[in-house]
Amino acid sequence: MKTELISGVAPLAAHYDAFVVDLWGTLHNGIEPLPGALDSLERLKAAGKSIVLLSNAPFRIDVVISVIDKIGVPRALYDHVMSSGEAAWRAVAEKSDPWHAALGRRAVFIGSERHRSMLDNPNLREVNAIGDADLVLCTGPRHPAHTIDDYAGELAEAAARKLPMICANPDREVIRGEAREICAGAIAEHYESQFAGDVAWHGKPFAPVFDEVLRLLDGLPRERVLMVGDGIHTDIAGAAAASIDALLICGGLHAAALGITPGDLPEASALTSFLDQHGQSPTYAAARLRWE
Repeated sequence: MKTELISGVAPLAAHYDAFVVDLWGTLHNGIEPLPGALDSLERLKAAGKSIVLLSNAPFRIDVVISVIDKIGVPRALYDHVMSSGEAAWRAVAEKSDPWHAALGRRAVFIGSERHRSMLDNPNLREVNAIGDADLVLCTGPRHPAHTIDDYAGELAEAAARKLPMICANPDREVIRGEAREICAGAIAEHYESQFAGDVAWHGKPFAPVFDEVLRLLDGLPRERVLMVGDGIHTDIAGAAAASIDALLICGGLHAAALGITPGDLPEASALTSFLDQHGQSPTYAAARLRWE
């Protein structure tokens, strides 16, 4: 399938009843809403469309809403929110499958202080030492400037004890303002690839979080649902696995790889090469989330 380059989402409103919208890199940059994004949601809502915000944020839903309130995303512009953090929290609290049912309760926490509410779970109790732990809960780096190397010792020790890891954010990196930061996904991927660590991944691109979104949409036919996001390995790959169409926002996480600055459309040849490299073919691609 050939990906169609479009300038805005206005022509798509007639083809879809629901828009599943990524947050960081699509709707905001971690500090403020991105140009045109809120206007697009407002126009989609005015056209009677359902809006689900789907984030790989390592928070429960109520915290995600609080965060985007502060960033300046009005609640009137969306109908539902789902997050990787919520999916991880529920899996642990409900012991929803054999992997999670087998977990112990003592958790070493790798993450920001902002994410500490993820430990408020009936089946988790924080411990400070790997040697006392049953599992690792990873929500991201403890400090924005940290790299994978800052966690190599802990990961080696956890692997030696064969501790399972819960990854509450599969993103590998994010752009905060103009700075790149690693996310929990980068740490979890390193644990898997370098230490053969056992990781449970929650959020995009994995099927359960998309199943929950479709449940929130009351069984709307998949062909009437569009995923909008800037992550080729999360938003776009997840949409493909869920058999829903996708719009790649090129000016977000992959702008440099596409040779553009946010706001510019990539050359068709550069986009084709990028998509071929990653084995994805979203239905559409645009510079950013805007109406026209």
